[in-house]
Amino acid sequence: KHNYKTYVKVKAGDTALLDCEAVGEPTPKIFWLLPSSDMISSSTARHVLHRNGSLSVGHAARRDAGEYRCIARNPGGDDTKLYKLDVVAKPPVINGLHVNKTIMKVTAVRHAKKHIDCRAEGTPAPQITWIMPDNIFLTAPYYGSRIAVHKNGTLEIRNIRPSDTAEFICVARNDAGESMLVVQLEVLEMLRRPMFKNPFNEKIIATPGKSTTLNCSVDGNPPPDISWMLPNGTWFSRGIRTAQFLTGSAGTLTISSPDHGTAGRYRCAARNKVGYIEKLIVLELGHKPTILAGPEGPVTAVSGQSLSLHCLANGRPKPSTAWTLPGGRVLDRPQINGRYTLLENGTLLVREATAQDRGDYVCKAHNSAGDDSVTIPVVIAASPPRITRRPPRTLRTRPGAAVQLHCAALGTPAPHISWELPNRAVLSPERPGAAPGHELRPPGTLLIPSARPHDSGAYMCTAKNQLGSDFAVTYLHII
Repeated sequence: KHNYKTYVKVKAGDTALLDCEAVGEPTPKIFWLLPSSDMISSSTARHVLHRNGSLSVGHAARRDAGEYRCIARNPGGDDTKLYKLDVVAKPPVINGLHVNKTIMKVTAVRHAKKHIDCRAEGTPAPQITWIMPDNIFLTAPYYGSRIAVHKNGTLEIRNIRPSDTAEFICVARNDAGESMLVVQLEVLEMLRRPMFKNPFNEKIIATPGKSTTLNCSVDGNPPPDISWMLPNGTWFSRGIRTAQFLTGSAGTLTISSPDHGTAGRYRCAARNKVGYIEKLIVLELGHKPTILAGPEGPVTAVSGQSLSLHCLANGRPKPSTAWTLPGGRVLDRPQINGRYTLLENGTLLVREATAQDRGDYVCKAHNSAGDDSVTIPVVIAASPPRITRRPPRTLRTRPGAAVQLHCAALGTPAPHISWELPNRAVLSPERPGAAPGHELRPPGTLLIPSARPHDSGAYMCTAKNQLGSDFAVTYLHII
């Protein structure tokens, strides 16, 4: 005979468990008759038949509601148990708010993009629809040229206009009911998030004891509130004055007498209703330049050769270097100026020095904390050529003999030696092949390996540098 009916209620999406334990000899076989009139004796995709005869209905939906009949049968007979299953759906919940209607006010900036969330949960899954100000219904998902409704219910409005100041209504609906979100959007034309006029982190080098101002100028609307964090972690807002610090209305922080106690990392923060930004300013104490040890006594350079004068300086900030030349001309930045070159490291190069380059060279290193200078006297060693080893005035030899005509000279810079032959050909280190059968050997010897009668004549040795020249003539007779 039929057993009594049991009523079971379960929320949609939950699991319903219907018990059906049966005893008998032999052990009864369990069957279930579903509301669809299907009969099962084993588990299916949505129904689990347990070993003790109980039936589980997973993720219960409204279609699972109805009468379930458990049948226990053996050769001695059968017995049944009835269940009435009621599946209760979950009404929509928008953005986690368990109320039927929510009103919220939001703002947006003109020409910007705005996202308005309408995340709805419920069983079965709610359908989301946005009602636009002109009573147009947009069901998720929807993608238009300027307005989109995403699958999760979020409304996206691009290129916000003043006319978008209105009410936007999100409705979430399922079989269990509906919920509503009313969004009152206000478009603000002039809102601007804070923006530093100099957005980069800075390093400021202060002169000890001299007032220093840190600048944190910022733009935005409404005007941002500016605050400063000191190296010790203390925060100062606008208008604060202490013995050492003063915050100004334009975002400045003035340090009256910087010292090692006030050096460090300062953080400037600017905030208004649409944004917040920060920047870092590192304050270091400067020190005046110090020129590293230079040459002791005058620097001697050889006329015609290059001269290097070094002026390496330390300081904070990094000092600039300027040179004052003996004639009064000043080179105050790295450059190439005629024969003078001023390098980045402060070294002065003088190309092909002459006697006019002698005198006092003054190097000055300067930064905001002070300066240092050094004077370097320069002596240019120079003398005109003087032939110290001459060939004889007249030299006689036989044909076929080797002839050497010696010619050595002193001078600063070192003289350049050349030989002029009887045929007017000039033999020099630059033109060693100008006279076949004749060789010029250092420092100035002329070699004729095998003299011939036509080699007879006047030979002139010339020694020359920038300051002058000297010459010697010998007459060679081949007889």
